[in-house]
Amino acid sequence: MDAKEYLGQVKSREARIRNLRRDREGIVNMLYSLGGAREGERVQSSRNNDKFGTLYGRIDEMEREIDSQITDLMRFQLKVSMEINELKTDKYMTVLNCRYIHFMSWEKIAESAFDVKYTVRHILKMHGYALLEFQEIHGEMLAEMDAGKSAAVSCSSH
Repeated sequence: MDAKEYLGQVKSREARIRNLRRDREGIVNMLYSLGGAREGERVQSSRNNDKFGTLYGRIDEMEREIDSQITDLMRFQLKVSMEINELKTDKYMTVLNCRYIHFMSWEKIAESAFDVKYTVRHILKMHGYALLEFQEIHGEMLAEMDAGKSAAVSCSSH
């Protein structure tokens, strides 16, 4: 796994949470359309065999999964942020933090992340160097993650 792929996992995990929230809203809307809940009612995880009980249970299950995913994201985001802060070059730390922790666009990074304005082209160049420095510092960890992923894939294919 390379540095860019690893750092991009923060955004991927956040996207999964957004999707889970959308799915949950779809089920809540379905419940409302069936006339089973009113705004502000507490969703319970009863296991009734009726459609309302099933939907309530599914909503509760999804809320727990979303909470779990948010906790995992916060831990991972903090871990990645701390790893970025291990870079030797402050400008590289700033570029990676703005891009992969705060999801800033290249344009936004160029115009507001530093005391002076840079061109997007210059930010992209710094990003490339920052990724190389991240890879150099954390290469062993990234290689171990890659090896673990390869082992998991080979185990599941047998």
